[in-house]
Amino acid sequence: MAGHTPFNRSQLDWRDRWLRQLSAISGFTQKSLSAPFSSKTAWTKLILGGTAVFVCTASYLSYQRVRNLTLQDLQDKAFLEVQQGANEIDSWIENKKSALAAIANNPTFRTMDWQAIEPYLVLEEKRLPDFFYLGMTDADMLLYTTDAPDKNGTIDLSDRQHIQGAMAGIDSLSDPLLSRSSNGRRIVVFAIPTFSGEETSDSPLGEPVGAVNAVVGIDVIQGVVGSLDYGQQSYAFALNSKSEAIVHPNDELMSTIESPAPSLLDYGDSGLAEVAQRLKDQESGLDLFEIDGKEQYVAYVPLTQADWSVALVIPRHNIDGQLRPLDWMAVVVVGLTGTMLAVLWQVQAFEQQQLKRSKAAADLANQAKSEFLANMSHELRTPLNGILGYAQILGRTLDGKERDGVNVIYQCGSHLLTLINDVLDLSKIEARKLELIPTAVHLPSLLQSVVEMCRIKAEQKSLAFAYQPSPQLPKGVMVDEKRLRQVLINLLGNAIKFTETGTVTLQVEVQSVSEAETSLHFQIIDTGVGIDSANLTKLFEAFEQVGDQKKQSEGTGLGLAISQRIIQLMGSTITVNSQPGEGSEFAFTINCPIAETWVEQQSVDGVNRIVGYESQAEDKQRYSILIVDDRWENRAVLSGLLAPLGFTLLEAENGQVCLDMLHAQAPDLVIMDLSMPVMDGTECLRQIRQTDELNQTIVLVSSASVAQADQQLALKQGGNDFLPKPVESAELFQLLAKYLPLRWIYQNAKETSEEAPDDRIFADGEIVVPPGETLEALLQLAKLNRVRQLRSHLEDLKDGDSTYGPFAESLLKLARQFRSEEIERQLNQHLTTATNIQQTDIQQTDGD
Repeated sequence: MAGHTPFNRSQLDWRDRWLRQLSAISGFTQKSLSAPFSSKTAWTKLILGGTAVFVCTASYLSYQRVRNLTLQDLQDKAFLEVQQGANEIDSWIENKKSALAAIANNPTFRTMDWQAIEPYLVLEEKRLPDFFYLGMTDADMLLYTTDAPDKNGTIDLSDRQHIQGAMAGIDSLSDPLLSRSSNGRRIVVFAIPTFSGEETSDSPLGEPVGAVNAVVGIDVIQGVVGSLDYGQQSYAFALNSKSEAIVHPNDELMSTIESPAPSLLDYGDSGLAEVAQRLKDQESGLDLFEIDGKEQYVAYVPLTQADWSVALVIPRHNIDGQLRPLDWMAVVVVGLTGTMLAVLWQVQAFEQQQLKRSKAAADLANQAKSEFLANMSHELRTPLNGILGYAQILGRTLDGKERDGVNVIYQCGSHLLTLINDVLDLSKIEARKLELIPTAVHLPSLLQSVVEMCRIKAEQKSLAFAYQPSPQLPKGVMVDEKRLRQVLINLLGNAIKFTETGTVTLQVEVQSVSEAETSLHFQIIDTGVGIDSANLTKLFEAFEQVGDQKKQSEGTGLGLAISQRIIQLMGSTITVNSQPGEGSEFAFTINCPIAETWVEQQSVDGVNRIVGYESQAEDKQRYSILIVDDRWENRAVLSGLLAPLGFTLLEAENGQVCLDMLHAQAPDLVIMDLSMPVMDGTECLRQIRQTDELNQTIVLVSSASVAQADQQLALKQGGNDFLPKPVESAELFQLLAKYLPLRWIYQNAKETSEEAPDDRIFADGEIVVPPGETLEALLQLAKLNRVRQLRSHLEDLKDGDSTYGPFAESLLKLARQFRSEEIERQLNQHLTTATNIQQTDIQQTDGD
């Protein structure tokens, strides 16, 4: 077709490449601009338009503020120029007054005898060459001078204002005037009062009896005013007390011998007249005035030593012109902002679709990651449920070293569970979903359990492990027990891992305490390899490990990153102080509310005392519990924990069997898994709540999936509570007591209603107590919570002398449970008994 321009593909390719580059700079990927703007982009356009208005408004306001500040600074500099000139003139006048005051109050001058004064003034004229001549005015205001001796005593100055001021006791000077005898030079006459020296009620110097007169040229004033300058066409001037020009570049405004100078108050230029009026009113400042037909800045300042003033006239462009670079910068910024918005407006269309694609891909990746983590957590927690569950079951039947071994298995298994949770915690951190759940915690028990677990690891490497708690450590605090334990185990584990010889120390100090809150400072100190400064910066980054490569293979690289985030949620930060080859010190401080009521931490031994229950329901002596889980080992763990206590147990392998058994058996409580074949727990729960005869059934949801979403879904579907796997016996028993009316029966119910067999105090008549020195040593270890050393001393005592066996064994049982306070109580009782026996023996000996 004639006149048709052929399609140029290279131009379109260049345009697309340009937009792709702009899109990449913005952080997105390619999207075709050929798609027309749809109604969906209306909000985007509105936001961009609003942003443009906001940016322009903010830029203008910022520019105005900076411009005003700059202008004020320039004006201040101009005013300072005049202020300094005025100060220089004031200083010159003050110096002249001081020199003449010394003459006026000289004893010779006070005589007011011209015959005596004249030689004195001649000498002073030589010492003060700036003065043309010196003279004396007597009490009748008649003038005597060294310049015209033939006229002495004939010139009456009583009509002169400066003479009147001097005779009133005021240092005075005349307005500048033209001298006929000095070739028309402009001079000023000083008149400084002379006092009698006889003190009166009005003046300590006495009454004025005359004055010293001095004439000096105003060359200094002319020089100072002439030096004031602020750019081209600026000029300065000085005014006298009548607003007449003392110094001015315009000769028409200056006096001559034939005619006086005009007063600027009456001058035809209204701007100059206003400046003169402000100076007459003793005002100072810098303002815009219209002078000589154009706006000009005038900086004006009155003098303090005379009724004169100084002003500097500055063309407006001399000051405002210095703002032009700033004005051009503002234009450039506004232009760049407009260009940027125009480009972004086009790039927005290019990026719209790609944003959707990127979001969909990210959502898909997050969903895949969440599913993988959920599946991994479930698969790892299921075997751990069996390990930890049977550790708790065996802990109820074993004694002595076997129970200690099971306790170690349980604690290490629990720690393995926390390592598994690290990956889940990292996912929560990335999604900003990691939260703290503070509960009332028995702090000494929590710390002691951490210490005993880490002490085992330290002993395996032949390391010394020191635990140094503060004596003021509070009993109960509100803190997330799980997270605090996780942080301490991680920091202590790292200290042990990177220490080959020496000591690992845990210090817990109370920095401050009040009725409502305490501040706890934790320090983990080791004598290990240390960390160099280059690695300190990446120490708390996820998947980052520093130090020995062999040691790095022992962990995930997540522990410190998660620990730092946990402590940050607690309102603090983990700090590190380390020197290569000397060791490291990790520290953090947390504020914890004081807990008035707290539950002492349960260990495997702690729940072993429960041997049964008593029903509190009048119509039922035994409760039946239905366990619903597709894995036999999970059912076996719950059966092993509950059957010995007297519960009637039923089992079902899926939700469908559960429904059938509920209709047939009507158990009192159901413990149900979520993930099962045939019918899962969620569907089973839904049907239970929708069936009239079953909807009041108590259902505890037990799952290896501990995701918050899964827990909330289970409770939303009708679960009464959530029991996570691996199952903790203490948590299980607590939930049973919450939903079933029962009272637990403890192992020592037939012996005492308050304490377990391990808690009872043995009478001194039934056991042999060691000497008082040994009891004191054991008591000190108990007070310092040195459980390991205490156990070692008791074992040595039992092996060394079998007669002390019952005594040592009774305390060893308490030491295995970390019950330092009970040990301390028993030792104090033994010491009291021993002291009483000793005093009785002494009294009997004295009586004999």
